Amino acid sequence: MPKKKFMFTESADLANFNYKGIYVSLTIDIRKWAVTKRDEAGHPLEHDQLQELPIVLRITKDSKRLYLPIGEKCKWNDWLEMCKHEQSTRVRSDSEKRAQLKKHITNLKPIVYEMADAGTFSLARIKDRYNGISNDDVTIYTIWDEYIQEKKNEGEFGTAGVGKDTRNRFIRDNGREVKFSEINFDFVQDWVRKMQKAKLSTTYIGINLRTFRTMVNRAIRKGYVKGNTEEIFKDSGYNQMESRKDCFMAVTVFQQLYDFWEKGEAKDENGKELFIPRDKNALFRDLGLFLFMYFANGQNLADTLRLEYDNWYFSSQGKQLRFQRHKTKGRTKGGSEVIFPVTPEIQKILDRYGNKPKLGERVFPILDKSKTPEQELWVIQRYNKYIRKHMKKVAALLKLEQTPTSTWARHSFATNLNNSGCVPREYIQSSMAHSSNNDITSKYIGSYPLPKMQEYNSYLLKIPQTVNSTEDLLKILKAMSEEERAALMEEASK
Repeated sequence: MPKKKFMFTESADLANFNYKGIYVSLTIDIRKWAVTKRDEAGHPLEHDQLQELPIVLRITKDSKRLYLPIGEKCKWNDWLEMCKHEQSTRVRSDSEKRAQLKKHITNLKPIVYEMADAGTFSLARIKDRYNGISNDDVTIYTIWDEYIQEKKNEGEFGTAGVGKDTRNRFIRDNGREVKFSEINFDFVQDWVRKMQKAKLSTTYIGINLRTFRTMVNRAIRKGYVKGNTEEIFKDSGYNQMESRKDCFMAVTVFQQLYDFWEKGEAKDENGKELFIPRDKNALFRDLGLFLFMYFANGQNLADTLRLEYDNWYFSSQGKQLRFQRHKTKGRTKGGSEVIFPVTPEIQKILDRYGNKPKLGERVFPILDKSKTPEQELWVIQRYNKYIRKHMKKVAALLKLEQTPTSTWARHSFATNLNNSGCVPREYIQSSMAHSSNNDITSKYIGSYPLPKMQEYNSYLLKIPQTVNSTEDLLKILKAMSEEERAALMEEASK
């Protein structure tokens, strides 16, 4: 039976020290040592003795380890030989080599002592110092910049944009010289007061604070800020946002908007056109997009502009469209998929502004698929501004009491269907990708048949019929088929 090779003991340290619970050793990194033979249970028996392994400074704190390569490598047996020589008082041929290697741990020792004594030690911070990044080089602003770039690299340009906007607000209110030592409970409270004085909304203040809290958490992990965000952001309102309950318009208002869009005219009392053709087309186009978002299960603009003619559209003979909510796509498996009916109103909008149906083609000719994610975000933000500007003009023309933005489409969809009293709450939830239904069947077919979808979504433009008399009830019953009446009587007898 082959002799089991030596893996790791204290003798694999060429030098080490321990200070206030921080153990540092100059050793060899065997984490990626190639295995050449295993036993029947799959455990390593032998390793590649010719492989050169990195020489590292291994730092251990609270059972967590950090490996800092010093830029040199060594074979396992040669390393063990040097470690044995280090224990001897005799002068060896590798004495000078060992002395050079030990300078790395000697140079690190005062840094570890300094951080440990100051109570600011962390593996992340020691890594920065070892790599030549001093305290002066790292600021809350550089951490913020790293975060923004990281999100861009991950394709999360919306999150990166929020990070950048919040950073700019932070600089505007607090300047560019905020030190880590200044970031505490009082600092956060002072910033809140500045934002409130500037009359920023509760929601916007909350967004700024949540983003800043992320930066502070990163700084704490790196050892630059003491304490924890629970105490630092206590009573700041970072998790607050304004109620959106009033961010909706009634069915009657949407009927008024749709009628105005369908007619396509914007004239004064003398019959004179209020807009030049280009501006008029843009106004009705953006009103059409807003209405589409409302009719299409309260989509947000990003999902509307990314909407495609996929297999589901053609399988349903153009009667349904499907999309994945971009905002929640990575959070749940399949839970962000939405299927909605192509109602007559939606079809009219598609006929006027949509692309000709073609597999894989985007529904609207606004967001070209060749654009990068960053370019897509720019287009979406630009059209959000267009819709906001044009809806303000539409509201003035129609003398509406409210001036909606694109986000109102989603809130209005949910509120109006709920207020109809005719639509199950489960349908509203699933229509907005809020359903928690993960059964196998729902992965192959929609939770609701097309006729039901069309019936429920029809309440987006009509007020449910109320029964005020026996005569009204008889009219409704006569309009039903025999099967519908039988089903109604069966339900009533339960």
